[in-house]
Amino acid sequence: MTIWRGQGRTHKGRRPANEDILVCRDSDGLWAVIDGMGGHDAGDLAATIIRESLDTVALGGGIAHRLMAVESALQSANHAIRHHAALHLRSKPMGATVAVLLIYRDEAAVLWAGDARLYRHVGEEMTRLTRDHTPVQALVDAGDIDERQAMSHPRAHVIYQAIGNGDKLKLEQARFDLSADQQFLLTTDGVHSVLTVDDLGRLMGQGASESAILKAALNAGSRDNVTAVKVSANGHYE
Repeated sequence: MTIWRGQGRTHKGRRPANEDILVCRDSDGLWAVIDGMGGHDAGDLAATIIRESLDTVALGGGIAHRLMAVESALQSANHAIRHHAALHLRSKPMGATVAVLLIYRDEAAVLWAGDARLYRHVGEEMTRLTRDHTPVQALVDAGDIDERQAMSHPRAHVIYQAIGNGDKLKLEQARFDLSADQQFLLTTDGVHSVLTVDDLGRLMGQGASESAILKAALNAGSRDNVTAVKVSANGHYE
């Protein structure tokens, strides 16, 4: 059976504080990036609530059961964030985007809300496996703008789905087959707001570390917190 390992790094970048958080549970096949929103204190807390939910969620059974467990944990986090905002922040906006990668045996799945992303790298090909929950993504889907135009669009940071964004959390998910030659990359928008799919594919093809990916994003002018988690197969056991 293939062993999958994740390596993650997060940095505040040019912001005064870091509202990004990552999760790496190699032994359980769960990795995530979380991007808190709502100002320093609120964004930090929202991201922390989600991290604690993902750190403690019990994972068992097949990939479908694991997906349900993570979705339930995120629904609970959504409720906790909204309760805190109502109680302490007069219901001011508070929440976080998230992307969670799950791997079990030869199957994988991703669960996400907002514009946190998951990419897959195989050979020379880099593919984005998530679709941003943003108005700008809708323009890309319609063919009205391309990837570069989307990155510089004035509404690029507007999202319509996040943990804590509404009473009813809507999560999107996808499942796919695995092979040991695949690598995965999870990023928050501080990275992919300045690096295209091709840029990230080149870095992955060169074997760039997660630290090197963050450095590339900052060198490209990112003004946000930056977070990346690389997940790859690094061995086998009987």
